[in-house]
Amino acid sequence: MEEALLLSEQNNVIYIRAVGHITANSCADLKARVFERIEAEPIIGNLYVDLSSCNYMDSTFMGLLVGFNKRFLRVAERPITILGATDTCAKLLKTIGIARMVVMSDEMVAYPERMEAVGGAKADASFLLAAHEDLIELSEENEKRFSALRTVLAKELEKRPEDQDR
Repeated sequence: MEEALLLSEQNNVIYIRAVGHITANSCADLKARVFERIEAEPIIGNLYVDLSSCNYMDSTFMGLLVGFNKRFLRVAERPITILGATDTCAKLLKTIGIARMVVMSDEMVAYPERMEAVGGAKADASFLLAAHEDLIELSEENEKRFSALRTVLAKELEKRPEDQDR
């Protein structure tokens, strides 16, 4: 598999597994599903993200992880858990500032056998902007890293006001 995001829920625990080279192309459906479930009853007890088979993740996926963490913190009052991050992913999470706000663990937990592949929805400008706004909130360095992208995406949204309702 070149790029796959797998999702399952069991006993009020969300399990996400990232496989391969994760980019914005596979993130929009995952965001919708996980955000909806975090906000629903019963409250989620934990949210695990397995990065042991992920060899790269782009800034959009990292912004999505920040978004998951923000919502999960608000509802469950604790951070998400990132499991088995490869060296590349661990470095990216540290550089961007995510590693300090989530639980990073090398100990794996048992995942459900059946997991659903999610993805396919197009990542529009509003989705990309929201993910990067979450990253920008983390540090001044991220503000510098992503300010040009934020400007481009904001201009794109000004051209297409129908995206602002999504």
